[in-house]
Amino acid sequence: MVQTNAFTVIFVERFSIPMESSNLEEYSLLFSAFGIDAEERNTSAGVADLKLSDLDLTIRPFNAWLYLQDVNKAVDAVGEILLSLSYLPTAERLTVVVAKCKSLVWTNSKNTADPFVKVYLLQDGKKISKKKTSTKRDDTNPIFNEAMIFSVPSLVLQELSLRVTVAEATDDGRGENLGHVIIGPEASGMGITHWNQMLATLRKPVSMWHPLRRI
Repeated sequence: MVQTNAFTVIFVERFSIPMESSNLEEYSLLFSAFGIDAEERNTSAGVADLKLSDLDLTIRPFNAWLYLQDVNKAVDAVGEILLSLSYLPTAERLTVVVAKCKSLVWTNSKNTADPFVKVYLLQDGKKISKKKTSTKRDDTNPIFNEAMIFSVPSLVLQELSLRVTVAEATDDGRGENLGHVIIGPEASGMGITHWNQMLATLRKPVSMWHPLRRI
């Protein structure tokens, strides 16, 4: 449930997850809080991770406040990228829209560079497809708004992940990598949150900002 114009929110909602007691030592719960901006994009308010192995649920239920960590304030961040994900099951089509970047920090303390974005589709960590955007000239806040479409059977969707890399154009055409983000079921933080939000809202684009980490 979405609540509007509120800094203090009360949900009182319950979720049930079937699980064997023997699995409690292996799993964690990831809580992600979101706001919706004026353009109806999901923006992260923070995440909290709770290891079930730290609790003794056989004695009593666990009640506590959890501290939300700002996943966008990465110490090694070299900028941010806004991405939109959507999956169309009937067409078995995964669409990644590279919207824009902001506050890019060039490699080797350069004063200027020409950024572009590479999107890799990975299966079990191996590259199976690659697409890239056009190059923007001398822009630390480039706007791309370019869509990358991948053919992805629903049966293998949970085996896949995305690696989105921002690079600086070079004379040899290869590019120098600036920073990247991993999105998928095995990712962490905003990476897994964005992936799960896409799966929860099939056919509808889900946009989120991601911090770019130095490679």
